[in-house]
Amino acid sequence: MIKLLIVDDQNVVRNVLSEMFSGDKSIEVVGTASNALEAKKLVPQLRPDVISLDVDMPGMTGIEFLDWLMPNFPTPVIMLSTYTETGANATIQALQRGAMDFVKKPDGTESDFLRMLKELTFKIRKFGLLSKPKQHITPQNPTKLAGLKGKQTNIKLIAIGASTGGTQALDYILHHLPNDLPPIVVVQHMPEHFTTLFAQRLNQTTGLPVKEAANGDILETGHVYLAPGDQHLLVRRLAGRYYLEVEFFDKVSGHRPSVDVLFNSISQGKMGNNCLAILLTGMGRDGATGLKGVKEAGGRTIGQDEESCVVYGMPKEAFLLGAVEKQASLSTIPNVILQILES
Repeated sequence: MIKLLIVDDQNVVRNVLSEMFSGDKSIEVVGTASNALEAKKLVPQLRPDVISLDVDMPGMTGIEFLDWLMPNFPTPVIMLSTYTETGANATIQALQRGAMDFVKKPDGTESDFLRMLKELTFKIRKFGLLSKPKQHITPQNPTKLAGLKGKQTNIKLIAIGASTGGTQALDYILHHLPNDLPPIVVVQHMPEHFTTLFAQRLNQTTGLPVKEAANGDILETGHVYLAPGDQHLLVRRLAGRYYLEVEFFDKVSGHRPSVDVLFNSISQGKMGNNCLAILLTGMGRDGATGLKGVKEAGGRTIGQDEESCVVYGMPKEAFLLGAVEKQASLSTIPNVILQILES
């Protein structure tokens, strides 16, 4: 039985969620709190397996609660997020501070309310079975690596895929990378609107030019391009230059954007031998077969190791397929990237 603590300042939300899970044989609501200060008192007593946490609460914020929770009682946290810019920004900050995932609050319609309940139930069951989450907070004053310093490299493109825990991992990696590397394209599983704000936040904090990818973007050295939510990202090459296509079609490997779509566009476009592909923390197997395709096309590949992954799902599947050339911890991935570029 998964022990759930519900933290939300809306009484109706607490009551509805408690009632819904009362008939669930796999989830037990062990407590509810109307604010983060109440939750702070309950956590040591109840020791929940999962916490659902409202983004917008009076008094102690969800971010402050996470800053207290993770060092003292590391617990999988699922944020309940509003679709407003303020709510989305708070959610992204929460993910970078240790929250596992988030579920968008309903828009008021019955169908969207059922969507929220379905997503929340699925994620509680998944995260409730995990061990204590591993935290990888980006240091306040990270040291940028020295960079290529004019050295030539066969790698013309870096492609990264990530899911659960990826916001922290990407934040850490980009903070340490210099601005003279080949262009970086990223698929992070995240809904539309949230990817726009995530790209803006990375652009403001990492010291690298980061943008949400747009159809027709020409890839530039030192720039980072994040796949827009709910659209696939593909790399194309024309007359020796790399550019991006953003397309809307069916989900692949259960996702849109899909890491497999990105990696497959590189290997099938005969760009694999000039690519370094990296698969980071995430649930499921998206990106595993795509990473293998890049490796078979002559590309270099990195998979995040089990110990440093929040969820060792996607990199594990890739490793089992023989797609991973080099397994590395999150803390060493920036250095491994430079080593491969210089080799």
